[in-house]
Amino acid sequence: MGIAGVEAAAGPQPHKVRYTKAAVAVAALLLLFAAPFVVNSYLLFVLNLTLVYAVATLGFNLLVGWSGQIGLAHAALFAIGAYGSAIAMAQGVPFLVTIPLVGLLAGGLAVLIGFPAIRLTGFFLAIATLALGMAIVELFKSARSLTGGGGGLSVQVFTLPGITGSASTYFVTLAVAAIGFFLVRRSLMGRFGRTLQAVRHLGQLSGSLGVSALRYRLIAFGLSGFIAAVAGSLYGQLQTFIFPAMFEMNLLVPMLVMVFVGGAGSHWGPLIGAAFAVVLIELFQDLGDLQAIAYGAVLMIAIAVLPGGLVSLFATFRDSRLIGRFFVRGTTSDRSEVS
Repeated sequence: MGIAGVEAAAGPQPHKVRYTKAAVAVAALLLLFAAPFVVNSYLLFVLNLTLVYAVATLGFNLLVGWSGQIGLAHAALFAIGAYGSAIAMAQGVPFLVTIPLVGLLAGGLAVLIGFPAIRLTGFFLAIATLALGMAIVELFKSARSLTGGGGGLSVQVFTLPGITGSASTYFVTLAVAAIGFFLVRRSLMGRFGRTLQAVRHLGQLSGSLGVSALRYRLIAFGLSGFIAAVAGSLYGQLQTFIFPAMFEMNLLVPMLVMVFVGGAGSHWGPLIGAAFAVVLIELFQDLGDLQAIAYGAVLMIAIAVLPGGLVSLFATFRDSRLIGRFFVRGTTSDRSEVS
């Protein structure tokens, strides 16, 4: 066998794999960018909602999937983004400026929540953060002069020059989602991601490696809260009217579905899980108070059938003999990079 034959048998080179991934990503972004010009208003709303939930799940996955902390205040931090952005806009602050501001506010609050909470584990951590999240939502109900209380609050819609409000919201959401996924993926593929995994599996024993478990868990809480609030500000723009009941258990349970059904601890699980959850939202919208039960049943079934989430199906197909006959497999290092 000649040199060319050896190279072909060895599989594609890493740079070729990267170029292929980059080409696929650019093509996907172009298709998403063209969506407002080719789909109707309902499909645009569904696509926009999927992207908003994908951003929110990106932060939740960072906390649950990568650092291994079951913090359940995520829906409340999401609400802080929606309310904070709406209130700031009412005071004359431009919408694009409110996005990082509410992110910093929620990120700081998440660290304050996490500082006492991370000393707990498992069920106790979940209950403590859930209680704090419920308290935040109750605060929105009681602050009637600022938030409108249970009656809700109208949101000023941001518009880009020359296009409609719905298209403007979509383009801003698409830009935030693309930037967010890129930055989070880059950070998790490096030392930060490896350290979070070490803290997740070793806990306090990671101190023997010179790693502060407390520090990295707080960082995970802060980043998760920041991303949740950013998604919440986008959600407020999409809905144009918000009220406290939107951010209770009927939102938290679908977020859990997005994380675990998509694939906790994976890079693309949040996007896959968000798309799956939006389909469920459309299917379960007539169930009323039974929605949370239906989501819980789906979550239990998905964890039992697919412990690695829907994202694991891609690895299963990739490694199957049938697919292997048509596609040349990469090296082991290439495979780890894909996940």
